[in-house]
Amino acid sequence: MIIDLKKLRASGKQTTDFYFEPCLQDNLSDIPNTQIVQPIKVVGSVTLAESHSAYIEGEINFKISGACTRCLELTEKEYTAEFSEHVCADNDGGYLVVNDKVDLEKIVSDKILMSLPINFLCKDDCKGICVDCGANLNQEECKCKK
Repeated sequence: MIIDLKKLRASGKQTTDFYFEPCLQDNLSDIPNTQIVQPIKVVGSVTLAESHSAYIEGEINFKISGACTRCLELTEKEYTAEFSEHVCADNDGGYLVVNDKVDLEKIVSDKILMSLPINFLCKDDCKGICVDCGANLNQEECKCKK
């Protein structure tokens, strides 16, 4: 989604709300055997600042589906990532305003990447699988001799 700051200024408003569902081309999840489920939902607001700049804040809601890192059971979990960014035409190392426009998809994809868990677990207290007999320790006792 592209936010046109020039149009926002011309409307006489200082702030506008937005909602969109980006269709990101790549699977952003680098967790093995998982993927981000579409749709990704983004809601937020843009507030004009000085010339050629704005403050953008919002919330990204997305789901990850795949195999639990510990027990390999298929699961799906919802995540929320909040963001707040100052964008401007001369933002070294930040998000840029180009021709008075801001591309929100870059911000969204970066924030999703930064909010991904290190391990994708079916539940916080997942016991995993036994490395010797392969038993799912969430469902049964290990049959190995201790």
